[in-house]
Amino acid sequence: MVALPLRDRHRGRGMSDSRLTALRWDDEYRNQRYVDEPPLPFVERILDTLRADASAWNGTGLYVGCGNGRNYLPLLDAGLALVGLDISPDAIARLAQRRPSLPAPRLICDDFRTFRSPVARFDYVIALQVFQHGGDADVAAYFTRLAALLRPGGLFFLRVNAVSTQIYHAHTVVDRNNLGGLTIRYDAGPKTGLLIHFFSDAELRERLEAAFVPVQHPREDVTVRAAPKTGSWAQWETICRRR
Repeated sequence: MVALPLRDRHRGRGMSDSRLTALRWDDEYRNQRYVDEPPLPFVERILDTLRADASAWNGTGLYVGCGNGRNYLPLLDAGLALVGLDISPDAIARLAQRRPSLPAPRLICDDFRTFRSPVARFDYVIALQVFQHGGDADVAAYFTRLAALLRPGGLFFLRVNAVSTQIYHAHTVVDRNNLGGLTIRYDAGPKTGLLIHFFSDAELRERLEAAFVPVQHPREDVTVRAAPKTGSWAQWETICRRR
């Protein structure tokens, strides 16, 4: 990822952004993040779309950012042949504990941009709240690797931060692109030191246009934060097909 200087030890001085991302998410999963939360409603849309496409449903998929299984396990339980990938060692370890029957090759701890894929091309890829980690160059790298890993006609399911999010924790804006997207660095909270990208509608459509055709156009999912926190966060959800 983009290696911006981090000013103090708390932010991970001398540490790559990939390593810092893994550490921050290790902490989140140790603190029981997502353990008692139901899967996102988007999961049902994913299943409905896959059921309507026999070649995808019967094929092999990749879930990028499978975490401790909040959304991954319901998809697996529906009958999908789905490889789980996450940058957090703690996430993969906890997921393996929750589902000891999973064969080891089904779970991979690595960076999506550089991991060694077990298959030449996947039939579908799911990435929920992952392609927002890093700066503009990182985002471009995600979409480039995605296009290389997904077979022609394969399906892509995406959920990412939207710029309309009312960012709660202290942060610094480090970049804005000409399509309205922006990257921040968190200065406080559980993601301290991390670069996180927020997409505009125009930016998301442009990043997808070269390699994908829309199945369901981007739509914004807005969630009001529970008190005592204030404001809301927003995510784009979209479904595409590889050209």
